[in-house]
Amino acid sequence: MPNANLHADSRLNIEENVPLAPFTSFRIGGPARFLVGARSLRELQEALRFAQKMQLPFCILGGGSNLLISDDGFPGVAIRLLMHRVTRSGGMVQVQAGFDLTTLVHRTVAWGLSGLESLAGIPGTVGGAVRGNAGAYGGAIGDVLATVSVLDTVTLQTVTLRRDECAFGYRDCRFKRDPGLVVVGALLALVPGDPDQIAAKVAQTLAKREAKQLSCDKSAGSFFMNPKVDDADLIDRFEEDQGVRCRECRIPAGWLIDQAGLRNLRVGGAAVSHRHANYLVNTGAATAADMVQLARLVRKEVQMKLGVVLKEEVSPLGVVI
Repeated sequence: MPNANLHADSRLNIEENVPLAPFTSFRIGGPARFLVGARSLRELQEALRFAQKMQLPFCILGGGSNLLISDDGFPGVAIRLLMHRVTRSGGMVQVQAGFDLTTLVHRTVAWGLSGLESLAGIPGTVGGAVRGNAGAYGGAIGDVLATVSVLDTVTLQTVTLRRDECAFGYRDCRFKRDPGLVVVGALLALVPGDPDQIAAKVAQTLAKREAKQLSCDKSAGSFFMNPKVDDADLIDRFEEDQGVRCRECRIPAGWLIDQAGLRNLRVGGAAVSHRHANYLVNTGAATAADMVQLARLVRKEVQMKLGVVLKEEVSPLGVVI
């Protein structure tokens, strides 16, 4: 509940001891000592000043769709990014970090702008998508970014970086490696096109996801990144089994987990999904400890049976996977 004494001179709504599980797609996580919703850049700066004043760590919450939080919660200030303004000028779209990615995809369809079709159906916010260079089916958000606006959490000043300064890679970028930089907005360079054709591409992407049953309650989507593999025999085995070429020597983690015989594996309330082996799901009462133990077991078995080391795509908070 709010504590007026801690922020008597502030417009921030600061709450104490708030469970974080409802703010994540896993529905897992203990309480934050403080929870703040930042509806503007100024409020984000104010929230960070509050954390500095209290000498507490902070964390940034977007859509919570790629986050595993400790059962003990977070002993600092959790800041929810609620900034969600979007504007366009021709093919350029300026969007704040808290804007919902799925909504943005459909908004660009209505505007007749192409470039985000492969991201259709990916949950989360724009800020989280940029931080993890979210993508699917050969495309990623980093491919269409012109600039990224970030807040330096030490100086509390904003900086605009060009795409080539962001070090985008597979499910990675500069901001994922540097927690001192918080993505607050992005400028997307999209291509005008026929709205019906763009909508058809979005529908095809959604149909692919539906065919693979890529919608699981209480999961973070793909738990592990698709690893690069240098075992030619394993690559041949994958291509023969799936009837597709191995892109950039990356084999889907779900296929590897399946080959290791781990589909439906359970630890407590956490399980490898029966629908998609790279989805680790909360079956109803999973703890973060259950999920961590399951992830470690999956990694161990895949390495032992196939010689491939999996790396998590999920961002841990207060846990070590």
